[in-house]
Amino acid sequence: MEGGRPGSELSMSGNLLLRIKDVLYPDRKLLWVIIAGFAIRIAVAPWTSWTYDTYPFYQGIVDQLAGLGPYGHMVYSYPPAFNFIEYPFSIILSLFSDPTQWVTFVPSMVEVGRVTNMVVPAVTSPGFNLTYKLPLILADYLCAVILYQFVRKIRDEESGRRVFILWFLNPFVIFVSSIYGNFDVLAVFLTLLALYAMYSHRYLSAGLAVGLGVAIKLYPLYLGLFCFAYLVGQLIINLASRDDLRDRLKSPILFMIGAIGGASSIVISIFLNPSLMVFINGRMSNNDMGGINIWGLLRTGNVLLNESSTLPQDEFALVNTVTSYLMFLILFLILLRVFIMLRSSHERHEEQMIFGSMSVFLVLLLFQPVTHAHYLLWALPFLLLCSVYQHRFEHIVFALSVVGVVFWIALQSYMAFLYPLSVYTGAVPTDLINQVVVDYYTGSGGISAEGARIIPTVIGVGALMLALLPERLDPVKRLTTLLRRR
Repeated sequence: MEGGRPGSELSMSGNLLLRIKDVLYPDRKLLWVIIAGFAIRIAVAPWTSWTYDTYPFYQGIVDQLAGLGPYGHMVYSYPPAFNFIEYPFSIILSLFSDPTQWVTFVPSMVEVGRVTNMVVPAVTSPGFNLTYKLPLILADYLCAVILYQFVRKIRDEESGRRVFILWFLNPFVIFVSSIYGNFDVLAVFLTLLALYAMYSHRYLSAGLAVGLGVAIKLYPLYLGLFCFAYLVGQLIINLASRDDLRDRLKSPILFMIGAIGGASSIVISIFLNPSLMVFINGRMSNNDMGGINIWGLLRTGNVLLNESSTLPQDEFALVNTVTSYLMFLILFLILLRVFIMLRSSHERHEEQMIFGSMSVFLVLLLFQPVTHAHYLLWALPFLLLCSVYQHRFEHIVFALSVVGVVFWIALQSYMAFLYPLSVYTGAVPTDLINQVVVDYYTGSGGISAEGARIIPTVIGVGALMLALLPERLDPVKRLTTLLRRR
């Protein structure tokens, strides 16, 4: 027996390595996709940024390195988990360059910031940009891996490869994580992981993923409510079956334990710095509204009819009223979805769970006060999962991906993302970028930034609403079917 231990340990370690390999590199036929996806991201990441958001990320990271915590100067305004994820990467970067060299103040950008209110005259270095985007690039890949594993489980390998490609080589996904540099993809990864864990009946892991997601962005909370309602609904339905009751009771409890544990970083941050609550309340009371949602359509209507993007007082009051009850609307949707799921055959529960999760995010995107273009990323992987059952969702993913990129470029023109390339290489004169951004934003070139966003707003809202319709009521599908018959 003693002589058999080394062999068994080697076998166990070998099996573990194989499992890690299967997770990180699931299919040899995807090698070219993986290489291309990483190459594109690493090529563009150092030389691009959205200064308005990148500077707060930089300040939170530097404050953390200085021992002040992410909220030291009250510039970083998000839940703390992203800053904790970035911390080890920033420590490694600080071994090779001084943090004071990670940003350059550019006086000529001050006037641009005054005009657009979306430019900060502090441009982060290529080294910092690549370092802070690395976790986002890795999250892009891990999302693709989970999608592959998920789809292979519910359909087949070929479908898994297709979904992997549609995600990892999606220009919108690349744009958000590697050009704009927004960390929403980390929350997307965790919501996707939570749904996969629910599908696999790993409820503690599902709750943990939701909790960690909430510690990055608050929106995964809605998926958590949906999953918890589903588990409680199963418990209620199985009350008559005493043999199954204990397991059913254990499921929501495990989910809640995981969720509380995952979200604990928020509680710890508030405990260590109670004044943070004042800052959070200020952030939550932001009165801005619009983007790619119903309220964005109202603003679009005002632009076309009144040549003003400011909502009249009565419409503004309507928006405030509806968004105040948004949580109740989504809770009602969750309960309705769960009721439908639990009344259907047990074999369709997994499919209903995927469609239900997608519906929750779509309603949130359509009716929350502000839906920035990168928020569309929240629903994208769930739409791809739904495309396995209904091919029409691929077209919706395509439409939303184009809309997301066009909308962001339409804010200040594509030149606004090239400040790092300009400041640190001189390849593009900074004064030229400043002039292009100001002229575009003010409409000196013939079309204003507000006008350029009209078409992507209309198409984006239309695509989101089409995704909520049952397949039999989808007018686009009915039209294409009619045309094919002719």
